[in-house]
Amino acid sequence: MSATLDPNFLPRHAVHAWVDERNVYIAIPMKGKAPFIDRYPLTATGLGEALAKMRNYHTAAPAPPVYTLPARTLPIERRSGPLSTDARLALAQGILKRLMVTPR
Repeated sequence: MSATLDPNFLPRHAVHAWVDERNVYIAIPMKGKAPFIDRYPLTATGLGEALAKMRNYHTAAPAPPVYTLPARTLPIERRSGPLSTDARLALAQGILKRLMVTPR
């Protein structure tokens, strides 16, 4: 499995907001560019404008990754007929040995 490190910790589709003592800042991601950062005063009106701007920003979120089941590594052994208790025990011990699990 290989992965790459994204230097940006924000998702590409998310609006980021932060505040200081006087202002509310929002960063709206732009396609192929640096995010657009806008400033609003830290008042009821400013907060309302910032929320309206964030609410009006729409982008498609990336699709979730598709999980595929790994291939079976152990073959399925089919047995015909009833097995005695000793044969079942030997079969179970063989399976555990192949799985590298030791019984207690």
